[in-house]
Amino acid sequence: MVLKFIKSVLIILGLVFGSVIVSVISPHLGFYLGLALLIVPLIALIKPLPQIGLGHRGFSFSVAFFVGIMATMIGYSTMQSVDLEAMSALKAADPEAYLAELEKKDRDIWLTELEEIDPERHAVAIEEERVRLAAQEARRSEEEAERAAQKVIDDAKQAEIVRIAEEKEAAKRAETRAADIKSYLEMMDREMADLKKFNVSEYTSDVDTINSAVVLQNLWVMLYEEGKQYRDDPAVKAKHDAYRRQIVSTQKRMLPALRDAYGPAMRQLLWEADGYARTIGSGYKTVEFVAASFARNANIKETHTEIRDMLVRLRFTRAQYKWFKQASEYSYYTMDAPSDQELVIWEGNGNFRVVK
Repeated sequence: MVLKFIKSVLIILGLVFGSVIVSVISPHLGFYLGLALLIVPLIALIKPLPQIGLGHRGFSFSVAFFVGIMATMIGYSTMQSVDLEAMSALKAADPEAYLAELEKKDRDIWLTELEEIDPERHAVAIEEERVRLAAQEARRSEEEAERAAQKVIDDAKQAEIVRIAEEKEAAKRAETRAADIKSYLEMMDREMADLKKFNVSEYTSDVDTINSAVVLQNLWVMLYEEGKQYRDDPAVKAKHDAYRRQIVSTQKRMLPALRDAYGPAMRQLLWEADGYARTIGSGYKTVEFVAASFARNANIKETHTEIRDMLVRLRFTRAQYKWFKQASEYSYYTMDAPSDQELVIWEGNGNFRVVK
């Protein structure tokens, strides 16, 4: 173990001193030798390389990397020192050649040395430098102006592209809206023609036909509500108002007639159960049911819950439940139903939304 350690130390010292000697003899060769020792460990990361006698591959390459750094620094420092000595000797022997060589390497140091060696030439060089910098600044300003002008042009082109796209989109929307308005006007024409021909007596024969009339009335109002989005169009606004008046007029005729027919229609359904129904009062707003089962409140509640939606759609405001016709005491429910002239959309379970 001791012998291996001594061997390792000797190899390391040999590499260090060898690189120093090479750098002293030939700084450039020493510098490149150091670079080679730096590259070897990097190659070893990709392709395994043989040991260099230090007993461990990783340690061997770490040493090579360390020695490579030292050799590179020594070679570079020696190169700089030799170069500085050469330039000092050249300055003493041939100032013009020294200045010419220095100008190739570092213009700032060249200007400093020129001021010492040839003040007049230095003044000319400073003026030339000022002119060069001014010209460079002018070119930079010109390039910036060109870029700014080009940006303005590019922005204008992009804005024009966006404007054209927006105009096309607006035209497309306008075309679609015009088609929608045309279609809506045609639908209103058909519905208004049907409303003129509407005969409520065709919907009073039984409960099912009465219900179909209520559904139809809901469709009229839904079509009316759809037209609100087009009221900015004069043709739609005028026809839309006329359509509303026609719906209201039809409802005022239709709903009382449907309520009046609802009593006889329910009598047909209740006949087998020995039941009875009628509609009474102004506008037939009250409906009365008679059945022996209504002696129990639970039966009344269950029945009313089942038919309440239909009653409110027909706009009854009161429902009475008797267990026999002549009963002086009976149960009843009042209902918050819209008036016959109100336009509403039904949402289920007796709930509705008024359409203004």
